[in-house]
Amino acid sequence: MNFATHQQQRAPSRSELTAMIIDFTARGGEVREFKRGFTSDWSYLRDLLHGYGYEVKIDKSFYIVRKIGEKGSPKRLGRTAAISAIDKVLVAHGYQPFMITKHEFLEARP
Repeated sequence: MNFATHQQQRAPSRSELTAMIIDFTARGGEVREFKRGFTSDWSYLRDLLHGYGYEVKIDKSFYIVRKIGEKGSPKRLGRTAAISAIDKVLVAHGYQPFMITKHEFLEARP
């Protein structure tokens, strides 16, 4: 894509988005909804998961997501793996996951 082509692209209008949503839901799709106040802010997720018995930490450039009191050295995760681990906890407690892939989190799908 060249610069001129990129300049001509625009975001869909509100009516175009509405039409896309109607088409998507008519074909059986369901729009994901997050509860009011839910955020991907790290301190929010740390506190939320702590309430479910998990510790979520940053260790240098890695992440740790594990049950509180779990023995042994914690597994250091990359960003994608950490989000996947957080998503598993969220889905288990009735929240929508951040990432949705074709094969993960079937229980969160309509």
